[in-house]
Amino acid sequence: MSEKSLTIDELETPAVIVDLDVLEANIARMSDYARRHALRLRPHTKTHKVPAIAQMQIASGSHGITVAKSGEAEVMASAGLDNILLAYPIFGEKKLGRLANLALEKKITIAIDGAVTAEAISQAAHSAGSTINMLVELDVGMRRCGVASAEEAERLAKAVDQLPGVRFAGFNLYPGHIWAPPAEQMAPLREVSAKLAEVLEKFSRSGLECEIVSGGSTPTALQSHFIAGLTEIRPGTYVLNDCNTLGVGACSLADCALRVIVTVVSNAVPGRAIVDGGTKTFSSDRLLSGNREGFGHVTEYPDILFEGMSEEHGHLNISETAHQPAVGERLSIVPNHVCACVNLHDRIWYHRNGVVEGAWQVAGRGRVV
Repeated sequence: MSEKSLTIDELETPAVIVDLDVLEANIARMSDYARRHALRLRPHTKTHKVPAIAQMQIASGSHGITVAKSGEAEVMASAGLDNILLAYPIFGEKKLGRLANLALEKKITIAIDGAVTAEAISQAAHSAGSTINMLVELDVGMRRCGVASAEEAERLAKAVDQLPGVRFAGFNLYPGHIWAPPAEQMAPLREVSAKLAEVLEKFSRSGLECEIVSGGSTPTALQSHFIAGLTEIRPGTYVLNDCNTLGVGACSLADCALRVIVTVVSNAVPGRAIVDGGTKTFSSDRLLSGNREGFGHVTEYPDILFEGMSEEHGHLNISETAHQPAVGERLSIVPNHVCACVNLHDRIWYHRNGVVEGAWQVAGRGRVV
């Protein structure tokens, strides 16, 4: 960077930018909540994929991190992070071998929901001479992964306890099916709490120790204390936020730390403006909350509808706004799904009050194995 301070208005577009003040406030808010309710915080780093942000979360009080894939675990571990949970079942001889070797130096925990996976992890860890902690995944309504009953959970936990190279550490759950606004979440949260209580009550007679009960999502994060029995939460999106968290009422626009700056490149078609960011910039993820319209929030002109995309271009419907964007005009857009958006970019610029302080490499980008 030159002696003259670079501003976000001088960045070439499309550019992904993060407001450091908002980012730090988001991190502090979740850490404070977890402390107040005696919950450990293990944020999911799939949202940002940046070791420096994960280190900020640890410095604010998080006791570990969550990742989605073996490659992400390796990226974070190589940056000095430890106590890493893989919140999804992992399978495959090579990737399990890598994790088993990583567990020689780092504390690694994996969520599993079947004996076949547990046995494969056990074999890899035993061969490497390491120990991997295991959490039995419970399906509490998402219907993606997890055992369905208390009986299955107890049976799998006991099976894990007999395997070499692994250690049963507790349970994992994800209330990702709850997309109601916070004021309407109590009924579904009570259902989750009841399912968990059934498992824990049955498990209490098993003779096994349950150190961890891990759960949480960003939409429900600040109400996690209503799920009795949780010991830790692992929200991810909260750190940056996006249109989905905004639409469900889990954050305000002021809490959205990340924007994508784009430039208007065409306004030749009546009622439409075209910007230089499409599916390769924002991802094509649709809005899952609020009015479920559009592909992002145009910060400067909320009445402009970001109605469609092609690979390189975003299509703005300007028929309902008094403002007609000029070619060369720059706009900042909050994406629908920030996790998918970040994974499309090599670099994130960070700034305070519009003055760029540096850039992070998205080190975990594309680490899908």
